[in-house]
Amino acid sequence: MKKISLACMFLVMNLLQPYPQSVHAQDVESFVRDFYKWYLKQSLSFGERQSSFEDLPVFDPGIVKYVCRCTAKRVQFDYNRGVSADDTDYYQKGQEVLKESLENFMVGKSIAVNESLSLVPVSMGYQKEYAPDIVVYVEKTKGRMCISKVEYSPGPNLRAPVY
Repeated sequence: MKKISLACMFLVMNLLQPYPQSVHAQDVESFVRDFYKWYLKQSLSFGERQSSFEDLPVFDPGIVKYVCRCTAKRVQFDYNRGVSADDTDYYQKGQEVLKESLENFMVGKSIAVNESLSLVPVSMGYQKEYAPDIVVYVEKTKGRMCISKVEYSPGPNLRAPVY
């Protein structure tokens, strides 16, 4: 009887414990893909509604699910001041969001700089070919991934065949 109750107690304890982080771990590429799907959908709905400036996806509270809090606050501060690089959207490095953007964006294979930082190339072209023009910096801190920086990287990658 003791053995059965002891086994039941261990079973209940195991069921009540939270799942390990590795079970819910998401790879960096799918994290970036999920962010851009969400962001582009938000941008398209903003364009259809002709909403106010504060309704931009940059100001959506849900952005901190994907973007590091300090990065999101800095980008929001820059938007409020009217300071942005070349009057382009910070996260997509383009001015206009079309439905083709949502259908044709592609996420490349990530490059791990170290255990806490990965670089992910993203192609935002309107063609169906992969030509990355954005580099997304993804940090892993405290078991959570977040986008810390987005850079525009124009021109072809001449070293691509080497890798």
